[in-house]
Amino acid sequence: MKSNLMNYTESEFLQLIQNTHNGVATDQEVEELVSFLDTTEYPEGSALLTHPKMVGIEDTPEAMIAELKRWYTENGQPCFKDQQI
Repeated sequence: MKSNLMNYTESEFLQLIQNTHNGVATDQEVEELVSFLDTTEYPEGSALLTHPKMVGIEDTPEAMIAELKRWYTENGQPCFKDQQI
């Protein structure tokens, strides 16, 4: 895992979430992603991945990415290294 969400492009992070969502990721990769999300500024942390409906979004990788981008944009910050605000 990279050390910061801003170190990922949107497509790289989407691929990580898709691998987890589709059951392709190893248990260790899933644990790392959950821990990583807990360290982001996003207030719901890993609930985005583990309980997306509780966060108010669909249980799809694309909805998770859209929610991260929405929150970071509302807070005046880029989410991914290829995103401009």
